[in-house]
Amino acid sequence: MNNTSILIGNSFPLSLARRKLIIEPASLDALLTAAAGKRICSFWGHENTLAAASAATKLDLAPAVERPVMSLSPDKLPMLGEYEFSECWIVSSDYRGNFRPSVGAEVPESMISGWQVLKLTWE
Repeated sequence: MNNTSILIGNSFPLSLARRKLIIEPASLDALLTAAAGKRICSFWGHENTLAAASAATKLDLAPAVERPVMSLSPDKLPMLGEYEFSECWIVSSDYRGNFRPSVGAEVPESMISGWQVLKLTWE
């Protein structure tokens, strides 16, 4: 298990949930506490929200490679590159009003009203 890194993205593919998974709302402070002193392993998927999310969290959320691929370990835990994780943090944008982006469209930063943090924990 990887205790020196933290896994962060803007969404998580639930098709990779192959064992008991707990998803709970968390605070930005909880994320920052969990990330303190750890290497950020990011699988951020939307380039247009990356700068805004990084500014909001005060973390560098840029992935090491463009469009990183998540996989599963033999223990059915998420892997990014060579690292296996039992925990993942999701930072997703809240939109202004009833805004809903078109399929495949990039969301302008002006339409983001805030951020939601979720903590995913595999047992």
